[in-house]
Amino acid sequence: MLRHRLGVTRTDLFSDIQEGLPESDAAWLKERVREHALFGTPVQYMIGRVSFYGRSFKVTPNVLIPRPETEELVYRTGIWAERYFPESRSLAVCDIGCGSGAIAVTLALEHPKWRVSAVDISERALAVAEENAKNLGARIDFYRGDLLDPLVGRTFDVLVSNPPYITRSEMDELSDTVKNYEPRLALFGGADGLDFYRRILEAVPGVIGSAPFFLMAFEIGAAQGRPVASLIRNAFTDRIETLTVEQDVSGYDRNVMAVIRTDRKLP
Repeated sequence: MLRHRLGVTRTDLFSDIQEGLPESDAAWLKERVREHALFGTPVQYMIGRVSFYGRSFKVTPNVLIPRPETEELVYRTGIWAERYFPESRSLAVCDIGCGSGAIAVTLALEHPKWRVSAVDISERALAVAEENAKNLGARIDFYRGDLLDPLVGRTFDVLVSNPPYITRSEMDELSDTVKNYEPRLALFGGADGLDFYRRILEAVPGVIGSAPFFLMAFEIGAAQGRPVASLIRNAFTDRIETLTVEQDVSGYDRNVMAVIRTDRKLP
């Protein structure tokens, strides 16, 4: 909060830590800390920004606050795409449930040859994502709609998604900073948290492109590695090239990565 208020870097903040604060800045900081402590208002919503993959993204209460763990999904998507697709290939990539656009924008900027599309059902979330893409210089095709519905008639090489995956019982256990402020639409994944994975997987065959492989990269809850992997295994029984559950830096299951054989050849 103080870095935001003063417009300084982390290094500058610590190098000048002994300097006094102007009265107006001190009063502002005290009020924000009070608001956070008493009411649980997320710091990111108070300052309207969050850092993700080294870039500053706008966030509002209309979008989920991007977490550091999601940076690992972005990183793994790039690594796996290099492994299964020719280096020079311009991949068609879709981000389902894009929220603030953190995933889609980062993928587009980190991989300039990729053609990235992003979908969200929330008009307000899309407005935030489009603003982030514009401000950061990312070229993305945005679509409003329910999961893959707006992409009917288009095909892709890679699908990335961090869908709502909080279970009904977990919703009651969330901290106030999450439960009372972040959009329920971006959190609740049904009784077992798997509703959106089921629906995405059901629609995936309709968007698979012409390459020999189709890559899917999902973020999951810490207890959902095996269940989501099982859903993929059941949906593509005889076509799985690779299917793994990857852990985050804290040692929790966090991503399910799957490569599906399409039985097609590159032109």
